[in-house]
Amino acid sequence: MEVAIPKSLEALVRRKVEEGHYATEVEVVADALRLMQVRDEVGAVKRERLRDALARGYEDIAAGRVVDLETDDQIDAFFASL
Repeated sequence: MEVAIPKSLEALVRRKVEEGHYATEVEVVADALRLMQVRDEVGAVKRERLRDALARGYEDIAAGRVVDLETDDQIDAFFASL
């Protein structure tokens, strides 16, 4: 597979090799893709944790486990206590 690198990124790729961080330009691109994969995986985990937290929140609401906060001071105090 051949991939064209935008001119704006070519200098970065070359610099990484010249500085000795990578042996070849291919290694730079491969590492960038691995980092993208990790970022995507982390994002998926965060979304799943958010879904779980929302589900627990809805369950708490349905069970009446809620705290009414009506003023800014009450809200600030609540978050300060976490």
